[in-house]
Amino acid sequence: MQTCKSCIKEIEVGATKCSYCQAYQLWYKNPQHYSLIFMLPFLVFMFWNTGLFYKKYFIDFENEFTYTQEKVIEIKGSNAKLITFNVKNNTNHKWNHISYEIVSNHNGELLAATADSNYAWVIQPNSASLLTVKVPFIPNANEWHLKIKDLKSDRY
Repeated sequence: MQTCKSCIKEIEVGATKCSYCQAYQLWYKNPQHYSLIFMLPFLVFMFWNTGLFYKKYFIDFENEFTYTQEKVIEIKGSNAKLITFNVKNNTNHKWNHISYEIVSNHNGELLAATADSNYAWVIQPNSASLLTVKVPFIPNANEWHLKIKDLKSDRY
């Protein structure tokens, strides 16, 4: 004889269910747990597709981007300039949602820094993309440098 795990009464050896309290002696023999066992692969599939296991961070790939200034356009009637940068992605990942900083210099001397973000900007793997930025007019500024602060990489 063995004792029931729930009511501690004596039951037959090898019994899967107590005849007194109807408690299952082995958890996996309980039909209430079958739904959990069948749902487990579905839950793993759902978590896998959320991208939690695929997240890429820009800081790990920062050295694989190159930036070149393409064009500077002065906007008439406004104290602003449009500066176009060519951003080259040398990674195998698609990046989007750029956060960047534009640094204005005059002969190597820092004059100003402007931070912004563009959530519509996307760069494909191993390709180049143009990024046009509107910067305020800064007297004596003759150089502008792009510094990417953060990019996002989604699974799809």
